Amino acid sequence: MIRDVFQQLLSGALSRRQFLSALMQLGVGTLAASQMADVIAAVPKSEAALILDDVTGGRITCETLKLWDVEYVFGNTGAYEAGFVDALVDFPDIHYVMGLHEGSVMAMADGYARITGKTSFVNIHSITGTANALGLIVNAWADSSPVVVSVGMSESSGENLGVFTETTKLEALPELYTKLSFRSSRVENLGESLRRAFRLASVLPSGPVFLGVPSDVWAGKTKQTSLIPAHRTLSPNRIYPDNNAIKQAAEWLHAAENPLLIAGAELPRWGGLAELAAISDTLGAIVSGDTAASRSSMGFPSDHPHYLGAMRGPIESETPFDVVLLAGASRLSLARGGHPLIPSAAKIIEIGLREDHLARNYPSDLLIYAHPEVTLRQLKDAIDKQETDPAKVRNRSRGANALKQRGESRREKTLARVWNSDPIAPERLATEIDRAIARDAIVVTEGVTSDAAIWDYVRFDQPGGGRRHLISSGGSLGWGLGAAIGTKLGAPTKQVIALLGDGGFQFAVQALWTAKRFEVPLIVVIFNNLGYQANRWALAGLKGRAAETGRFIGISMEDPQIDHVGIARAYGLDGERVTDPDDLSAALQRALAVEKKGQAYVLDVIIDRRGGGADADWHENHVPAFSS
Repeated sequence: MIRDVFQQLLSGALSRRQFLSALMQLGVGTLAASQMADVIAAVPKSEAALILDDVTGGRITCETLKLWDVEYVFGNTGAYEAGFVDALVDFPDIHYVMGLHEGSVMAMADGYARITGKTSFVNIHSITGTANALGLIVNAWADSSPVVVSVGMSESSGENLGVFTETTKLEALPELYTKLSFRSSRVENLGESLRRAFRLASVLPSGPVFLGVPSDVWAGKTKQTSLIPAHRTLSPNRIYPDNNAIKQAAEWLHAAENPLLIAGAELPRWGGLAELAAISDTLGAIVSGDTAASRSSMGFPSDHPHYLGAMRGPIESETPFDVVLLAGASRLSLARGGHPLIPSAAKIIEIGLREDHLARNYPSDLLIYAHPEVTLRQLKDAIDKQETDPAKVRNRSRGANALKQRGESRREKTLARVWNSDPIAPERLATEIDRAIARDAIVVTEGVTSDAAIWDYVRFDQPGGGRRHLISSGGSLGWGLGAAIGTKLGAPTKQVIALLGDGGFQFAVQALWTAKRFEVPLIVVIFNNLGYQANRWALAGLKGRAAETGRFIGISMEDPQIDHVGIARAYGLDGERVTDPDDLSAALQRALAVEKKGQAYVLDVIIDRRGGGADADWHENHVPAFSS
């Protein structure tokens, strides 16, 4: 009992007066109680730890979540997690967000982590839940999302006895796509295991951590355990660049005839977009986004006069690029090799924290392993100290702006050409969305073949307080809808809109149930081309039998057509299908009105099919078992 009183004083739950009163009620004299209070007051707060007596593994988990400021548990649990879920009853400030599939709850946790920067917590069941979530764990790994994935395992006493869903090697399944994959086999060590998981997930470069917990560890008890809070675990310090490297980079960029700046995947996550824009202003330099195939977030200000958008191929500049700054571990990946994007003679400066992305596709003449925002800020200061040639800067700026204007002119001509297309052109749909949504909305995209239209016609400006963009580069479909729900939970005052392909929507359609259960205001727009268009493009590109015969196997979703809106209504939500381009604007306004009332709304928009095989109408319609 005395220990509990001490702990309450350390945690701030009791004032000094309340502490003295409680001790005296326990028989401690006034002088002794006062001396104890003085001793505790002298202990720095950072040295405090939470001491728990006669406690279950479930309560240890809940108390750890409180220490790490976890507000939501994203879960789809089974019997093995009972000890944890039971303990949640006494922690009403930790909200359990239930999903109907482990992939969906993993995506929700991912979206929440991306938008808040906080480490999120997932709870799923055994080998089955882990297998269902694995593709979405891959997405979190690809984009450095800090997520602790906790999984209930069969009880330790049944190990090697063939018990139901025995999980002897469970932690090996996600090992390649996590920072650490391990288990906690004793309730006495659970608190430290959880702390280790949160620390590794949180520290930059962040990423998912997998922790298996046997059912008897969560349900079991220990006489005493000590939990160390987050502020005694994490360091606020960032990895700073070497001063000589900053000096060298500044000198190269200053002396360059035509520098190229590339905004990589790390900048929208960890900062540096504003600093890169300022460097571009100082140098008059062209800024490009990462390659389209890299699927990095479009965070750089779309309206910046030097910004060209996502890179679709080599940038056609009259003067060859002689210095290239890859800022934020740009992946610079293409769907196929043999297409160099950077002149071989250019000096390459690369900044980033993801070691597996650095110097991966191209050599690096100056590799700066450091926090991108800190590095770009110091680089900007170093460049500002150099004496620039105003005429050279103006010439570069004019050249950059001319390239931007040519790109915008091409997009405007394309938009005018397809504006009245029926079925609806994805360019028009993206434009109508851009006009309708809030200037500070968060746009979550999983459009696959429609992504290009979204990037070209929806404007973003993260550093200026404008729209933010979230996208997954992991390649596992079924991310977008769950991620949008998690994003809205993490940013409840922002408008969130999910732009999804019809295939990706169906991979995670059950997430609509969670949106309804928790009244998540959300706009979902399906770019519906009635099939797996990316796969058709791949088949057409082979110029083989599929292209010759028009038999594109495994592509069409047209017969029967899926009633996406009917599915939404079955989950308790509303929506509408749009087929006429002139109905788009009004439909979007109806969606916005429902979103403002606190509900999700689904717009199923039939769009134009593009590329090889677009006119093919063949599809599979029989199998031998049912053929006459």
